[in-house]
Amino acid sequence: MQEIKLSDQLGAMAIIDELYQKQQLLLEHLDRDKLRHNLAEKIIDYYQTKGFVVDNKIIDDGINLWFDNRLRFNAPKRSKLQNILIFCYVIRNSWLPVIGFLLFVLLMVDFVSFTNMTQLEKNINLAYNNILTSKQSLVDLNYELKSLNEQDIMYAQTSVKKLRISISELLNQEIVPPIIKPIIEDSLTAGEVEKIFNELKKIDFFAKDKLSAIASQISQLRALTENDHKLVQLINNPKFIQASKHYPILQIAVDSAIDELNRGVVGTDFNYIERLYDSVDKVKMLEGKMQADMAQLKSLNVPPADLMQLTALQTALKTDLKALRFDNVDDYNNMIAYYIKLAQTPLVLTIVDEVGYKSGVERTYNSNGKSWFLIVRPMSLFGHSESLWVKSIETGKTKRVDMFGQQVSRDLFDQVKADKVQDGHIDNVQLCNKPIGRLEFDCPISVKAGRILEW
Repeated sequence: MQEIKLSDQLGAMAIIDELYQKQQLLLEHLDRDKLRHNLAEKIIDYYQTKGFVVDNKIIDDGINLWFDNRLRFNAPKRSKLQNILIFCYVIRNSWLPVIGFLLFVLLMVDFVSFTNMTQLEKNINLAYNNILTSKQSLVDLNYELKSLNEQDIMYAQTSVKKLRISISELLNQEIVPPIIKPIIEDSLTAGEVEKIFNELKKIDFFAKDKLSAIASQISQLRALTENDHKLVQLINNPKFIQASKHYPILQIAVDSAIDELNRGVVGTDFNYIERLYDSVDKVKMLEGKMQADMAQLKSLNVPPADLMQLTALQTALKTDLKALRFDNVDDYNNMIAYYIKLAQTPLVLTIVDEVGYKSGVERTYNSNGKSWFLIVRPMSLFGHSESLWVKSIETGKTKRVDMFGQQVSRDLFDQVKADKVQDGHIDNVQLCNKPIGRLEFDCPISVKAGRILEW
């Protein structure tokens, strides 16, 4: 048999003794008669020792009452607060959602209030910084005005003087009052903080409005000053002075610019004047070209009568160039190239004698009777068809064509008609000649000047 340790045995016995004592106490409490007897003996002995005479019946009644209340629970008396707490606990399932909602609402109100307060602080700092910026802008504008006032003005004196007075009056106003950055203390309410912000915002808006007006006028003053200097620099140029005497449109443009400067117009187009002045060289080049063109035609021995068309063309172009207009330069270049080639090329005006083409037409006019036209082609000596600029006497239109109707006398028309009727062909198709050095055809007297483009 395995040997048991004394410590283990003592530990187990201690637990057994404790359980035994609890059992005995329990049995003693549960054994009503024994407990009543022992309790009565102890009470009687106590009173006898103290010298009190107590009737046994009173002792029995007292013991009976004690036994009646011995195992009965007597609830302690509760205060009003305890009663309220107990009531809340009892109805907790119904009021907890309400309390939770109220707490959420209070939390949200507090959050919104905190957010608004934070935003107000940011707005206050922004408004304050804007005011400081406006104050610095005022310093810069004063400096710029001083710089502009030191510059001489020649032509825009009236408008510049008005602007300088107006800007000075605006700058002399108290646009940005002395201000100290506000400190937002925790004790301030949202209403008080908002009031501070509204005051700063009012100052900020007022300053921005005034600064905008001042900046706009200074910008106008700067533009007028720059334009005045440009005009002075341009007008004082000796070459410009000489050119304006020869080309009045330059002086007209300058006078218009001066008038606009005096009226304070900022958007004066000085580039227009510069473009006009720059075009003077182009005019001189074109004038030289016209002289060269005329010299080239004269070198081909073109008679003065033939040069009348070119002279009229150059006269019209010179009128345009005097006004520094170049709208018709391309047309002139095209026509002068045409005239030079025409003068260099011998041509024969030939009556059309081809199948499918008319050789002549007869026109009947209500008021002027009848006219007769032979259909002709300008041909080179090599048999190539050439084109000419032809103006119709019927429509007044001018076109470059290689076939047109040439007006002739009735006798010549009838003669050509009879020739073609005889065998279906025209024996002599040559109507007019244009030798080298001529711009017009040499025609018999039976050929008239009128031409048509349609038949």
